[in-house]
Amino acid sequence: ASCKVHTLSQRTHIPTHVYKHPSAILLELCTSIKELHQIIPLIIKNGLYNEHLFQTKLVSLFCNFGSLREAARVFDPIEDKVDPLYHTMLKGYAQHSSLDDALSFFCRMKRDSVLPVIYNFTYLLKLCADHSDLKRGKEIHGQLIVNGYASNVFAMTGVVNLYAKCRLVDEAYKMFDRMPTKDLVSWNTIIAAYAQNGFAERALELILRMQEEGQRPDSVTIVTILPACANIGSVRIGKSINGYVIRAGFEPLVNVSTALVDMYSKCGSVGTARLIFDKMNFRNVVSWNSMIDGYAQNGNSEEALMLFRKMLDEGLKPTNVTIMGALHACANLGDLVQGQFIHKLVYQLKLSSDASVMNSLISLYNKCKRVDI
Repeated sequence: ASCKVHTLSQRTHIPTHVYKHPSAILLELCTSIKELHQIIPLIIKNGLYNEHLFQTKLVSLFCNFGSLREAARVFDPIEDKVDPLYHTMLKGYAQHSSLDDALSFFCRMKRDSVLPVIYNFTYLLKLCADHSDLKRGKEIHGQLIVNGYASNVFAMTGVVNLYAKCRLVDEAYKMFDRMPTKDLVSWNTIIAAYAQNGFAERALELILRMQEEGQRPDSVTIVTILPACANIGSVRIGKSINGYVIRAGFEPLVNVSTALVDMYSKCGSVGTARLIFDKMNFRNVVSWNSMIDGYAQNGNSEEALMLFRKMLDEGLKPTNVTIMGALHACANLGDLVQGQFIHKLVYQLKLSSDASVMNSLISLYNKCKRVDI
């Protein structure tokens, strides 16, 4: 038991003397708000409620469970709040609330003379990027510089991501190029900026440059650039990346192989896509969707429906994307019988409220001249 307590203490940085209390161990093992409410009376009874590290853990758990209101109920009455408590609360707002709430709490931290740490800025920059809020993102960038983090790789990667998500790719590159140190995440971020905005050639140049500078692309790099090749129909670049995938030993990774299947399908090389699909040791629903849709989009609708049936036989649950691919194949063939079978599946899978699925059904019935159904 003492070994377990020591291990928990090391893992969470909470002193061993705190973990001598059973309620503390229960708190660490807590998996739901219901359990947390059962543990709190024990914490109070054992006199641990006023421990700073314990208060921070409570706030962290409530935030992780998505209950910011209850996290605030713990946070607000504490008179001598320590900085990590503020940082934990801000993380909760950044991950589970609105941008306005997170920035409002950040302002409160400044009013309370709490010194921001690097992760405060990375959370806020990500939130601004996710909302494409360049104005407030720039304000956070300014605060980041004032606080001495202008050369920090984590912070500046967040700035690069902000400009990229706001579709200011050249500005994102300027920020990237000024970084004194670049890690793999930084490279992947700027490569994604170009790839997701239609500049596959430039993204490939950056992949070559990162290797020249001693940074090896990972599976994230590959999965980032392959859709860009598909979008511009560049099978030449796609083949080049496929070669790297083989040399780097990434073929067994399901996300990489699925991205290759999707890329080749969208570039019209369905045969190559099927070869990769068949070699996969494991296929998830996305893998099946890519291959089914690839056949349907390239006019091989019989094969698309055969693969759809095989997917069902293997016990995989279709998604809205699967259904749309199969319906597209039925429409191409004018196959009303299979279309009606899929129509029943739509209701069984509770997809009747999905507008894209219903539009695919309407297209099928129009193609089959059955507008009365």
